[in-house]
Amino acid sequence: MTTGTVDYMTEFLLFLFPVAIVTILVFGAGVKKKGEFSGEAWSLGQAKALQAFSALMIILHHLVQTITRYGRVNKGPVTIWNSFGILFTSVFFFFSGYGLYKRYKTGEDYLKGFLRHRFLKVLIPFLLTNVIYLCVFAGDRISGVWQGVTAIFGWPLLNRNAWYVIELLLLYLAFFVFFRFIRSERAAMICLTLFTILMITCSLLLGHDSTSVNRRWFMGEWWYNTTFLFIVGMLVSKHETRIRSAMEKRYRLLLPLSVLLFIGWYLLGMFVEGRFGYYSEWAGHPGYPEKLITLLAQIVLCMLFLSVLLLVNLKVEFHNRTLLFLGGISYEIYLIHELFREVLPGGPDGSMPDVLYVLLVYVLAVAAAWLLAFVDRKMIRAATGR
Repeated sequence: MTTGTVDYMTEFLLFLFPVAIVTILVFGAGVKKKGEFSGEAWSLGQAKALQAFSALMIILHHLVQTITRYGRVNKGPVTIWNSFGILFTSVFFFFSGYGLYKRYKTGEDYLKGFLRHRFLKVLIPFLLTNVIYLCVFAGDRISGVWQGVTAIFGWPLLNRNAWYVIELLLLYLAFFVFFRFIRSERAAMICLTLFTILMITCSLLLGHDSTSVNRRWFMGEWWYNTTFLFIVGMLVSKHETRIRSAMEKRYRLLLPLSVLLFIGWYLLGMFVEGRFGYYSEWAGHPGYPEKLITLLAQIVLCMLFLSVLLLVNLKVEFHNRTLLFLGGISYEIYLIHELFREVLPGGPDGSMPDVLYVLLVYVLAVAAAWLLAFVDRKMIRAATGR
């Protein structure tokens, strides 16, 4: 139950942040006429735009968790963003899988040099940001030189949001192994799907990390509740022609139906999470059935959310200079924003007003991400020759 003194002006100003993010997405967007569909739908440019939008929403999700103590303090309508993080994280996993398969099918000898090129593009920004987090948080979270060295590689995770990168690197590595050494593409896809399910299962069985650092790998529902969308993205890419054709033929029915199903399932998902949830565990009861029920409900929710986005993108082309800029640094924004979320004195126990706190995290995260992206590209070019 949420509590707290009502401050209508603060609530109004906080709600302007999601309004501004949506405005950034739709500003300058082109809408196709009746009977026409976008030739750019689901393209790299559109995926980048949606990832930029999602990165901004993920930041808002994390900041709302801070200022509301994970929903226990009421901050008005923006409080609902406590439960939205999973939706926007699923966008990253989906388009990672979707784009990976598309490049595999359209790029000549794509697997040749895959580890040196694609793998390093994800790994180098991860290592660089880990060094930054190490410099800031080493005194509080690192004990010994060796742990400081391993922290650069993510053990322990000083940046709690970097779990996504670890999973993505493992999925990329599994993709390379299966599609490089298994002749049958169908068999390779099955193996990758089973690998992903195994990774999800192991994470679910590990439960939550109860250590003071709380940064161990694969411990916590955020490690696995959106992972399967990577496989969904690959399957959509594999069957894109048929899926898109079916969507276009039944568009007038599918769009409102998908929106209604998403809203209905979201309400159901909230009930399921409250009734079962990921934290239904105590001594002698690990809560595996409750976690599995909640996981399945959330996977369906994310699939419905992505269905809405894909359908909308068939008619609406998202493009403006702000989206283009943010789309190019969305990965760095995701990696660096946690630093400012933790360093700035925000939240119910902090000294900074909520609106100023949220605004500063956005401004500093985008500025830092721009600088990081510049350095990342220099390092990636040096390492890959591109």
